[in-house]
Amino acid sequence: MIDARNLTVSLSGKTIVHSVSLTAKAGEITAIVGPNGSGKTTTMKAIAGELPSKGEITLNGHDIRALEPWQLAVKRAVLPQAAAIAFPFTVREIVRLGLTVGPNRHAERIDAITSEALAAVDLGGFAGRFYQELSGGEQQRVQVARVLSQIWEPVLDGEPCFLMLDEPVSALDIRHQLTIMQLARRYCEGGGGVIAVMHDLNLTAMFADHMVMMKNGSVAHAGRPADVMTDDAMEAVFGCRMRINGVPGPGVPFVLPHTASY
Repeated sequence: MIDARNLTVSLSGKTIVHSVSLTAKAGEITAIVGPNGSGKTTTMKAIAGELPSKGEITLNGHDIRALEPWQLAVKRAVLPQAAAIAFPFTVREIVRLGLTVGPNRHAERIDAITSEALAAVDLGGFAGRFYQELSGGEQQRVQVARVLSQIWEPVLDGEPCFLMLDEPVSALDIRHQLTIMQLARRYCEGGGGVIAVMHDLNLTAMFADHMVMMKNGSVAHAGRPADVMTDDAMEAVFGCRMRINGVPGPGVPFVLPHTASY
């Protein structure tokens, strides 16, 4: 599991994350939610070892600060909010970047893993396309395929691996939001773990096993979605009145993602 204790992050002299503690277990999707500027992405980057921080962070019992970069990269893969590609790479080349870290145990399966990863994000047949020619949602799914290929095996050398996904469905339509969240669920069922920064609260309620709700750089509430998502808690964190499991007024349609199928 990933365990963070009293995590504090300061950037440009300002403390962004204040003594945050959280645990993400193998076999579970842990969702980090909260309003803009609440410290969600900063927390994930610190847990991933991408930002300097104070406090304790362990991955399967190992201090992440004591691990070599390649040792960290073969146990956790990070999807950023956005990725800028300056050169005309093909989709195949982007996905294969995830297969270049650490000892190349997949050398004989690079082509197969690339194809399987693209199929998993509903981009079969896109390998030869240029990345810059794709829509924003398609590019986001290519990046998901890249991080998936990086830690293709949910369990490596007897230890679980973790996908760290920052807003993985932000640019996607409903069908592909479900595609990515179901991919995350399958990864957990295979023995790995997932940490996802989420804005869609309905998808979070559907898929997350554990929710960490942040406000002003601190954890406001944590637990199962059914326990954390209450009217009062949501209003206090997000600053607007919400009705959990309430329907809109007469004549106002609404769509829940579990009604979408393909």
